Amino acid sequence: MGSVRPYLISGVQPQLYESFPIIIIKCRAIQKSSKLKQRDPDSAARSKDSETEGRKNRVLFRDPSRYLEHHQHVIRSVVQKYAASALYDGSEAEDVMQYINERMLTGVLKKIQEQYRPWRCHKAYFYKIVRNLCLEYAKKNANRKRHEMKVDYTHAQFGIQETISAEIALGEIYRHLGILLNRYGSNRARIELLFKISLRVGITEDDVLRCYPLCNETVLNKFLTFFNHCGMHRTAKYAEIYEQLITLINELEGLHKSADSVRKFLNSKLDEIIRVMNIPPINAAMSRDTAKQLLETYYLGFLDSP
Repeated sequence: MGSVRPYLISGVQPQLYESFPIIIIKCRAIQKSSKLKQRDPDSAARSKDSETEGRKNRVLFRDPSRYLEHHQHVIRSVVQKYAASALYDGSEAEDVMQYINERMLTGVLKKIQEQYRPWRCHKAYFYKIVRNLCLEYAKKNANRKRHEMKVDYTHAQFGIQETISAEIALGEIYRHLGILLNRYGSNRARIELLFKISLRVGITEDDVLRCYPLCNETVLNKFLTFFNHCGMHRTAKYAEIYEQLITLINELEGLHKSADSVRKFLNSKLDEIIRVMNIPPINAAMSRDTAKQLLETYYLGFLDSP
């Protein structure tokens, strides 16, 4: 007590009391940090992962090729996911991987460098870039296949003489298909809407309103959000497509049908088209796969494509 008294008389506090509030604050901070670690034992692991991710991101600028090599597992995971959703055939996975790597090395990595932001979740951004490249590949591949179908339909499927141009031959095929679809009368709009959705070719507002003239704006927006040309159905599994579709149909028609009923209905209509197209004058040795390809090119406006 005697050692403290001179300070009290002089009005100057000893160094112990001067730093005491700071010590309390630091102790509380340490205690809080300790409690957080006890509640979240994985925090140290996440911190380590964050440091690892930071090192990978720095490689993006020092050695882009090495950065791409480190992210091959991410690319493969995304490619396999969309192959499973039937965006493209599973046997094409390696081709898709090669396409994505080529696009990365010929401009996309430079774009990633330019748009890099330290505070952004770079892993999610990279995933989005790979997803977009998968969609890009699928679109280009579909155009290539439609071009190759000129030969398939003209010479192999329908046995039309080689002297007739592919455009004329396909025009004749489409004419017969249009006649067949007209036989469904007032049901044509509904059948075509379901075909377009199941084939992932995308729908428009007119497609929905032709089938459901009294469709309210809320349900219409749901149709377009999920099933238009850039809708979520492009990467969704078929089961998800049918579930979403039957939900909207039941809402509009006041029914309680199952998703499987839509699938069976479409298969029955597809089989009807195959039976008619496989008899004279077309004589097409058509299966379900080739019938789907024919309908896809028909709805995508094959004759108008370059």
